[in-house]
Amino acid sequence: MIASVFISIFVIIFLIGTIYMVLNREKYEAETTFFITIVTYFLSEIFYFISFNLSTENFFGIPIALVFWYISIISRSISIGIFASMHNLELNKDSKVRFLPALIYIFIGGSILSFLFVPNSFTVIQIGIEYYYLFNNIGLLLSISLFNFCIVIFSWTIQITGYKNFADKKLGNLYYLFLLLFSLQILLQNLYIITPNIILKTIHSLFYLISIGFFVSIVIKNPNLLAVFTNKIYEFIVFHKSGILLYSYNFQTREEVDESLLKGSILIGISHILANLSNVESQVMHIKMKERAIVFNFNTQLGYATLLIAKHRNNILEKSIENFMNKFSSINEENLQNLTGLIDVSTFKNAKGLIKQYFRHFFTEK
Repeated sequence: MIASVFISIFVIIFLIGTIYMVLNREKYEAETTFFITIVTYFLSEIFYFISFNLSTENFFGIPIALVFWYISIISRSISIGIFASMHNLELNKDSKVRFLPALIYIFIGGSILSFLFVPNSFTVIQIGIEYYYLFNNIGLLLSISLFNFCIVIFSWTIQITGYKNFADKKLGNLYYLFLLLFSLQILLQNLYIITPNIILKTIHSLFYLISIGFFVSIVIKNPNLLAVFTNKIYEFIVFHKSGILLYSYNFQTREEVDESLLKGSILIGISHILANLSNVESQVMHIKMKERAIVFNFNTQLGYATLLIAKHRNNILEKSIENFMNKFSSINEENLQNLTGLIDVSTFKNAKGLIKQYFRHFFTEK
């Protein structure tokens, strides 16, 4: 009975989140790999919570309940491992050891699977309407506990040390709160498997529903979560092939920038590229620096180019640039084709509205 209530609340939370995102899908953008990771994480959570609750109900016979229990252990390991790995990889994109936590999770997860299928790993007992699972395999219990411990410790270490990498500090603060709920429900689940009782199970399920509900609310209220996370734009510049600055916007100060404020080396470098614009074979050029990525995009027909300086480039960023240039070209085609003599760059101030439209995900809290 209790299980059906928890499962019903869980399904309602996911339905609300899914329906909202479908109805407001134009607000959301995500890299393919990041989107697949998020979907896999949520699917694993669905399998875990439903199978965990069904495994404790005596509505099913012990063999079927034991199958649900096995599914809950496997899906739980996958879900928290995926989230912790995603969290680490996003906050430590430039770290040389960014894959180390994921490799540790895979190694311990493999140990869990190998122990899990040892015959007679559990003794199933029934108290009232509840099934409880006692571990006969100490290696399995230790592996699950070690896995949970590593997830919690590594996630907090990465969150604290990598907080500075959040492009949106408000989102970073929300992650602190979610990580607290995430850690509590992991630790409560671990206590439950060590000393199974209905009180720990109920408290774990309540914290689980709160943490999942909170995470869904983060996704709903912060569409930039799927697009930005740690990425940020520093500057966006539009140049004519003659070397004239048509427009420049600083994302850090949220202000338009005069040519006199731009670094001389940037102006000289871009002027050289623009002078040879007719010889450019590719429409896009990337330059990777230690802590920056520079993306050039050229329009050879109208004779202008854009330069974007960001923390790192991705498909969402390049799509935003492409959409900006298509609209900018459409609006300013006549002006760009007739740029001669004394040029009034104020006619290109319409670029500000286009930047706010196509780079809206990058206007984040400082």
